Amino acid sequence: MKYFIEISSWNLLETFVTESISPFSFYQERNFGNNLSRYLSGEKERNNHLILSTKDLGGDFSICVDETLIDKSVLEPVKKLLTVFTYPKTIYFQQGLVSFRFATKELRDSLIAETQILLEVKCLEKYLSAFYVKKVESIERKGLSKLGNSFSFDKHEYIGFDNSYNKIKGAVIGYTRGLYTSSDESNLLLQTELRTLKNRFGGFNTQIMMSDVFEKNDEIVGQINKCRDLYFDQIEQSNSFDVLIAQFHEIENLAELRTKEIQAQKSPARNAKRESLLREESEVENQIIEIEKLYNIFDVRQELDEIKAKEKVNGESIGKSRKYFKKGTVEYERKQQLKQIIEDFEKNNSKYGELKYRLSQIEQGLNVDANIYDSTLSALFTRVSDILNDLIKKSSLVINNSVDDISNLLFDNDVVSINNPSDNPEICYFNILLKHILQKYSETQLSEHAALQLLVESANTFKEESLSKTEKGQKILSCLRTFWQYKNQNSEQLLFPEEDMPVFQSVFSFFVKPLSFEQIERYMLLKKFSHKAYAFMLWGAWVGFADMPKTFTNVLYQNDDVTRLIDSKLKELFKI
Repeated sequence: MKYFIEISSWNLLETFVTESISPFSFYQERNFGNNLSRYLSGEKERNNHLILSTKDLGGDFSICVDETLIDKSVLEPVKKLLTVFTYPKTIYFQQGLVSFRFATKELRDSLIAETQILLEVKCLEKYLSAFYVKKVESIERKGLSKLGNSFSFDKHEYIGFDNSYNKIKGAVIGYTRGLYTSSDESNLLLQTELRTLKNRFGGFNTQIMMSDVFEKNDEIVGQINKCRDLYFDQIEQSNSFDVLIAQFHEIENLAELRTKEIQAQKSPARNAKRESLLREESEVENQIIEIEKLYNIFDVRQELDEIKAKEKVNGESIGKSRKYFKKGTVEYERKQQLKQIIEDFEKNNSKYGELKYRLSQIEQGLNVDANIYDSTLSALFTRVSDILNDLIKKSSLVINNSVDDISNLLFDNDVVSINNPSDNPEICYFNILLKHILQKYSETQLSEHAALQLLVESANTFKEESLSKTEKGQKILSCLRTFWQYKNQNSEQLLFPEEDMPVFQSVFSFFVKPLSFEQIERYMLLKKFSHKAYAFMLWGAWVGFADMPKTFTNVLYQNDDVTRLIDSKLKELFKI
């Protein structure tokens, strides 16, 4: 059996943020949400239930959910309305068990277009194949909006479950994303070499702009070819490296011309020519002023400048460069008259026109210097940077198809953990840390200060474990201790996790760069730490699934096998 839920466009967008739909009042009370502006009509703001129907109620948008997603024990039929039910819980979507109806193709396309600029809306592509267009005549809905207003005795229990589910789903998604994109040694080498190439181009840019003498850089072409070989071996054939070489040679040619121009400017002949142009410029400007005064054009220009000055002042008061006078105002009409007077004069006075043309030629002659190359060089370096950023991004998303390790995720007492059959001290500490985030920091805003407090509390808990007395356990505590001292300015030295501690390397990266997954990823690349799954799981557990951006989840939702694996694991963990 299928159930239909009528929904507005804004609230439909939000379902692709949380991958679920809840009673309206839940969004106001639970610990997670998003930055989308919710449209709630006054009559629905207090709703404690979803309204489900076995028939599509019509309207512009409807969500159709399979009965397997419904807890039928709390589904309440509405008297006298055989096809309508109230439901007091959140419905969590699963691929293949939910679809989305749009009244028109335009409404569907408009919603899809709107999601392109919203980072929070991350699940749309996952369900895009479940979109369909069908016009459904609206059913008489009198009184339906009031059905969900009755009090739900288990509301806070359901909201508590949502909060826990959001955090644990964030942890599962983070762990899977880390497994899916973790780098082996060859991929780490590729990313390192691409960043080295980008830094060399950056140094070349600085050297050109800061020096009057051009020096060739023979290392860059060799570095491009090295990156090309690594990239082709691991990812795909691409003409980007040919473009980089062509851009490099163009930069070299322009830089050489720029240097010659700078040197020419320092020659006695160039200085003499410049002095001559400056004198001629002054003479031509004086002749122009004399003609303008003779025909009263000087006063016309002054009056026009005064009106423009007023527009500038008016614009500054509202944060703009200029606020023009509106058509029909005295100032607007006078401004048009003055501009027409000047235009007519320039057309009809041949001597004046010749002087204005000569002045523009002189100004062009004075402005011919090295600066004419700077803007072109800047554009070329920007293009190079864009190409390299794209290559680095693609290399960092090299897919690791071995994501079966997600099977080692366990769930007990509202906490997810990593199975640790071999009593690994790194996994032991990781599970303690993850438990602290899920239980003690579930309502705490992620910050560097909070992360340091978490470090102290988790380390103290770990000390009570027998595994903390092992050699690796002591190394973990030593690294945490020196990092805490360093952050509190009590020490200038840091201990870093050793090569045989890949799990703790990942955990340590989370403490160093806790605020975003991009920072974690860059730091791990810099340190050549490869196991991103543990750092991403900690970050995901703290921020929660709802606040994850699509830039983090897209790589997962583009693969149906991985999304089904995640859905299956969440269903297994939560029995939903």
